[in-house]
Amino acid sequence: MLCILVSVYHPYRWVAESTARLLDAFWPGHPPLFFCGLTSEEAGALPHLPCPDPALPRSWAGFVKDACAQLRALGFESCYFLLEDQPPLAKCDHRHLTETLPNLMQKLGGVYCGLMGWDNRRFTTRAPILPDDERRLMHLSVPSAPRFHLHPSWWNLDALERCAALVLRTPNHTPWNFEKTCEKADADLPVEWKSGCYQISAEALMQPPPGRKLAQRSERFLFHRLMALAPLARRLGFGVKYWDALGFDDFFYDGPYPMFYAGVMSRGRLNPFLRRWVEKQGRPHPLLAELLVASDAAVR
Repeated sequence: MLCILVSVYHPYRWVAESTARLLDAFWPGHPPLFFCGLTSEEAGALPHLPCPDPALPRSWAGFVKDACAQLRALGFESCYFLLEDQPPLAKCDHRHLTETLPNLMQKLGGVYCGLMGWDNRRFTTRAPILPDDERRLMHLSVPSAPRFHLHPSWWNLDALERCAALVLRTPNHTPWNFEKTCEKADADLPVEWKSGCYQISAEALMQPPPGRKLAQRSERFLFHRLMALAPLARRLGFGVKYWDALGFDDFFYDGPYPMFYAGVMSRGRLNPFLRRWVEKQGRPHPLLAELLVASDAAVR
């Protein structure tokens, strides 16, 4: 069985409420939804797996591990795992998310599949691309590949629980250390799990508007070549300005789960690139406009 698991950093509880509403709006009929990292009192009406320890700060890897164990006890085998500030920002593709991708993971023996499409502008990993009948997934089988990263992803719950347990063996239990620990080639994880990681092709799991496919491929071609000049820009002393001009973080990722790179929050405030993107929509979805208002109120 498949569910959605959302971890919550305690100060970002207000974001979790927005994420729940956006999931309901943009993914109607989504799998069962659970939030973790909050006590029942803190969670309120949010569907949740209660955190038994009210003491703060909380071990992020600890409550994620506990949540995975609880979900497996309920009969769930896999989940879409999100941080609380990574809601969908446009209509999701229910069929691809609940049928196509889980079925592919079962066929391939996969334990992880990132929903941030490799064919958007972000990653340039030189990893194998599967054929069309396997939706052109990228097989994250090379050392530099972003295995077990925490942008929205499909996970085998056993693998997610084991990854969280691995992080608990280190002094730092944060999401940042989760990625740094688990992506290592020598991480203490089963070899078959390390070779069972994938990343979607957004184009292969959506129906882009007419002309969008060519525009996206052209943009990617140009962007990756401009990225190749970034080391030269750094040597010449204007690397940061060059990076900002490229709009490296100012990017909306389409696909079956449309998202914004780096999520809603950045350094305790609304991600400024996301704010700019929402404001450019002209007439944004009411829940996205509400998100801007809620963020301003939360940081006052």
